[in-house]
Amino acid sequence: MPTPKRIIAFAFAAAALALAACNNGNINNLYGSATPAPTTTPSTTPNPQASTATVQVFYSSAPLPNQPVALSTADATGHAGTPIATQTTDPTGTTIFSNLTPGGNYCFSSTYTPPGGLTEKNSQCPPLWGTYTTQIGF
Repeated sequence: MPTPKRIIAFAFAAAALALAACNNGNINNLYGSATPAPTTTPSTTPNPQASTATVQVFYSSAPLPNQPVALSTADATGHAGTPIATQTTDPTGTTIFSNLTPGGNYCFSSTYTPPGGLTEKNSQCPPLWGTYTTQIGF
């Protein structure tokens, strides 16, 4: 038969496990209420200083070398308009457009036909083209 000390030790251990399970993963919160996480609001306006845009093209997560990428301005609906320049990706599937107007609304598009597949066209019109790398995936 267990001794009273063992029963008390077991009860304390069970209580500690119950408190740990109720704290939602926050070691500073033993009562189970959620602590709000800090939030940030990313900017959705074009970078007013950027004049270059980096574009990467992928097929099934693999970079596509020698892939043509067209640069255009966004049309009235926010989609890719008439191409104003075309560049080819390097061996890492990357191309860099330079001499862009800071704060402009640009789109990047590419067309790819996978082996034995149908031709696909994908375009991106990211507002943060000068801040982040634009990725086009197939």
